[in-house]
Amino acid sequence: MNSDIKKIISSRFFLSFSYGALNVMVSIYLHLEGFSNLTIGIILSLAILINALLAFFLSMFADHFGRRNMLILILIIFSISSYLFIIIKDPYLLSLVVGFGGFTGVGGGPIGSGGASGTIMTALISESTDRKNYSRILGIASSIGMTGSIIGSFSITLFDIYKIPYIDIFYISIINGIISASIIFFIKDNNIRSPRFWPSISWKKMVKLSIPTIPGGLASGFINPFFSLWFVERFKISAGSVGLIFAMANIFTITTMLLLPYIISGTGKSELNTIIVTRSLGSLFLVLIGLSPSLLLASLFYIFRNGLQMGSIPIRQSFSLGVVDERERATVSGATTLARTGTSSLTPAFGSSLMNYSMELPPILSGFVNVFDPIFYYILFKKEFHNKS
Repeated sequence: MNSDIKKIISSRFFLSFSYGALNVMVSIYLHLEGFSNLTIGIILSLAILINALLAFFLSMFADHFGRRNMLILILIIFSISSYLFIIIKDPYLLSLVVGFGGFTGVGGGPIGSGGASGTIMTALISESTDRKNYSRILGIASSIGMTGSIIGSFSITLFDIYKIPYIDIFYISIINGIISASIIFFIKDNNIRSPRFWPSISWKKMVKLSIPTIPGGLASGFINPFFSLWFVERFKISAGSVGLIFAMANIFTITTMLLLPYIISGTGKSELNTIIVTRSLGSLFLVLIGLSPSLLLASLFYIFRNGLQMGSIPIRQSFSLGVVDERERATVSGATTLARTGTSSLTPAFGSSLMNYSMELPPILSGFVNVFDPIFYYILFKKEFHNKS
């Protein structure tokens, strides 16, 4: 692992710490500020859509004009957004701030999540990694990112214990964004550029890779942006207790991320098998979360679901990177992010409204929709599934 990869992973650690805390706190903080569940859902819906569009277009800019400099700019925007969130009260302006910052509750730990920063970091790592080692290096990178996210989630518990104001989390995020940008400043620009602004080489693969993410995005929007609030309202627990559950889920996710690349063979067939199995099981556990009568069962199912769904992200990234041109990897990653998070912006308002009538329905509905993700992977890539043996 060369020094640039180490710097990218270090930068991701600081960013993931903030995402781990913010993904727990944003919906709860808005709730404490007096916003209704419906308004919170609308804010997050618009924010997710804004973040998805930004991820796509900034990824194209990064591929065409340079990934390193674009990533530095995005990390500075993250710090500015963290500051603006605590001084703005208008819901539509908050949507802009959360969208630009990327703390929408649907990513931030693994190396490829968190909007444009994640897609560009993934592409930068691939520049210095052999194809056969993609899943292993991305697994290590993601596990370290998840470690940062765990510490961030657990910090909410410490805030509760020591009665520290939740607003300080956003000040810490401002500092972490600056630290992350400073680290990226010292990596080398390898001058890998796409020939055109719009992807012209890998566009067919881009479409195929994007289609399975659509049901996954719709399913995610039903519950993920406010899963922390769901636990608080369903089982009447504190934000610190939710942070502890999220931290344990992330620990299991790290274990999955580190083990999976060594269990599978690294071929397209084994990667596709892994994607299908883990995402199918993740869908099942979402349904079981909704049906759980106790906090213990819901927490256990959430931990298993998180570990399988997110733990396989490096495998999915490796599969995607292996089938597209190296000059368009950030763009393709941005396109799949747009398809996934863009569609996930359509359902949070509906999911948060459902909570007013039934706390069980949002995760159950999410699980039933999410199962089409692995089904589409099999249908669209069945040639790789059968032939790469």
